[in-house]
Amino acid sequence: MQSFDQTLPILITGGSGYLASWIVKYLVEAGYYVRTTVRSLKDERKIGHLRRIAAAGPGRLEFYEADLMRHGDFNTPMRGCEIVIHTASPFLLGKINNPQQQLIDPALEGTKNVLYSASEIKSVRRVVYTSSAVAIYAEAREIMDQPKGTFTEQNWNLISDLQYDPYAYSKTLAEKEAWVIAQSQKQWDLVTINPTFLLGPTLSGRTDNVSISTIQQLMNGELRQGAPQLYFGVADVRDAAQAHLLAAFTPEASGRYLISAQTMSILEMAEIMRDHFGEAFKLPKKPISNWLLYLIGPWLGFNHRFLRGNLGYVPQFDASRSIEELGLSYRPVEETIVDTVEGLAE
Repeated sequence: MQSFDQTLPILITGGSGYLASWIVKYLVEAGYYVRTTVRSLKDERKIGHLRRIAAAGPGRLEFYEADLMRHGDFNTPMRGCEIVIHTASPFLLGKINNPQQQLIDPALEGTKNVLYSASEIKSVRRVVYTSSAVAIYAEAREIMDQPKGTFTEQNWNLISDLQYDPYAYSKTLAEKEAWVIAQSQKQWDLVTINPTFLLGPTLSGRTDNVSISTIQQLMNGELRQGAPQLYFGVADVRDAAQAHLLAAFTPEASGRYLISAQTMSILEMAEIMRDHFGEAFKLPKKPISNWLLYLIGPWLGFNHRFLRGNLGYVPQFDASRSIEELGLSYRPVEETIVDTVEGLAE
């Protein structure tokens, strides 16, 4: 167990991201000295919202350019920090032409570069690492093999590979590498946060992530003929951000923390939207038949292997460690979905 000097700078890698922006916001609002790395200081579309957060204070926010693929890029922003929150990770929507080059290499090399810097910078004492529930499971049907019918932090994704869900594969490999590096030294300790499907308002206004795009599909009427019978663990991005801060500042925090408020189907999300917004959106009122989904699935982005492994299965997640050890409180999912829609509508 160790305590941390909260007057020292705290580094957030990839601070312009959906989740990281909330971490930065909460720290700056609480008066902390925050450093964040971004790919480019010239891209105001991606960092303008962070500048506004910094201007609102009362904390201090400094920006640094850093590339996940360049060793040593994180040394300067990390110098003098006891706590590093590593959120930066490659995430791509759309067609992946070269998963090894676009996803696997950046995830692995980025993890190595940040954690090797943590070992080189002797002030670092804790690293909080953003992993994902996709490093815990690959397909919802795996729930049938769980002794208590729930996924826990003990589970690892053993199915995804370079061809099948390379993003999940990249997150799994990267987190495993993080644990190997952490266990090879004694200077700093590692805590990982493994969120399920994140929803909630976006500070940047950007919508280039899968969770937000799913709500957009509902708002745009793309699923009005019927909702796929797919179920996800859902958590609020603001709660996930708080989980990172609790993991950073709770001396006894250790290991992996699965972050999930509730399991929901796409149709249940649509029903919450209808209850709050009436007929403002062309929402599905029933599930789409499985045979039809297999027929049109590829046009919606669902390949047949994914459908076989997920369609109709209801995964459950044991997030009790996040509540009991970190003291995390979860918002109702209804609030999360409403806030997401209202933010997108603006």
